[in-house]
Amino acid sequence: MQVRKKLSMHKSLMIIFFIVFICFSSAINAQVIAVKAKKIYTVSHGIIENGVILIRDKKIEAVGTEMEVSWNADIVDFSQKIIVPGLVEAHAVRGYDIANETNPLTPFVTVFDSIDTSHDAFKTALRDGVTTLCVMPGNRTILGGIGIIVKPVGLVVEDMVLVPDAGMKVSVAGTGSQTRMGVMAQLRRYFNEAIEYMENKELEASKKNEEKMVSTPGSFRSPEYVKYESVADLLRGRYRAFVYCESPSDVIRAQKLAERFDFQSVYVLGPECYRAADFIQENKLRVVLDPEIVYFEKDPMTEKIKKVETAKVFHEKGVAFALQSDPAKVHTRSLFYQAMRAMSSGLNDTEVLESVTLIPAQILGMESLVGSIDKGKLANFVVLDDEPFRLSTKVEFVYIEGKLVYEREKDEQLKKLFREKIIR
Repeated sequence: MQVRKKLSMHKSLMIIFFIVFICFSSAINAQVIAVKAKKIYTVSHGIIENGVILIRDKKIEAVGTEMEVSWNADIVDFSQKIIVPGLVEAHAVRGYDIANETNPLTPFVTVFDSIDTSHDAFKTALRDGVTTLCVMPGNRTILGGIGIIVKPVGLVVEDMVLVPDAGMKVSVAGTGSQTRMGVMAQLRRYFNEAIEYMENKELEASKKNEEKMVSTPGSFRSPEYVKYESVADLLRGRYRAFVYCESPSDVIRAQKLAERFDFQSVYVLGPECYRAADFIQENKLRVVLDPEIVYFEKDPMTEKIKKVETAKVFHEKGVAFALQSDPAKVHTRSLFYQAMRAMSSGLNDTEVLESVTLIPAQILGMESLVGSIDKGKLANFVVLDDEPFRLSTKVEFVYIEGKLVYEREKDEQLKKLFREKIIR
């Protein structure tokens, strides 16, 4: 009997020892990083001089000037550098083969199937300090399909994806070959048919004789399911619409459409939409500005060319906006440069930094994870060699989820560019 008790006690002690060992091993193996910086632009709570970011298991554990760093932390010394949050782009039409399908009514397609993880667009995004971007179908469509939110690193698409169904692309401007009347009629018809589909689906589900319901795997391949289910998910509130508006009147049409069919929208604006700034402010719409934030137009009466700084117009109206870039054009190719252009029109550094970090994160519903340097958020940040909005400032390092994913000194494309001679 005593032998059994001793064996039982010995077994219990072994179990306790094993649990303690496992916990201790986990503590040792936990990735803890302390990043020192000359200056940290947190966005949410100002600038921290001579600050430290403490990172544990991909997330920020603390940020401040003085803190106790655990014994097993790796110290990363950027004490002569500037740190800002990883930039967030709320609307990006790139990173895949073709911006749109040939058919303008394809709500059932998804960018997920088209993403090329080796695309230069993602390398450029890292080089420009972008750590989160929402990749959407192009603007020339009516119902263009589903976009995804990604980080610009990963061997396969699944490694990159943060949100697989980020929103549906809608355009009230259409493809350019249709009238506004025709576009709006097609949108209303499609939404009404989707509502009818949802009602019929609910009716079938309520029938007592469930074996007669269309619920076999084959039903998911039926034309009706393919045609309407993604739009039905929009109307159910599963995701929002990203509505492209080319003109000021498009914004009003799009808002009325959203109210009628009760879905949430983000408005992707053309340059002329600055004229709808009062309407946008009054209705508290979430907007992404066109890459052309310096817009030139001809006065219809005098025929004189007028310069319009759209970021300034929206800022003066009290409208929060996200900036977007267009790498196809030199003057709009990076979010940092877009922010500098906005600054040149009168915004301060805090305001423009918000327009490429926290505001787009809020638009995407990702503000709890990205957009600022805060406790509990992903450790996504950019290390600069100087203040963020100087033309000579360079992105030296980029971290995503606490992992170093870009180093300027190891950027082979930049090295090749600098080695090439200009032939006169």
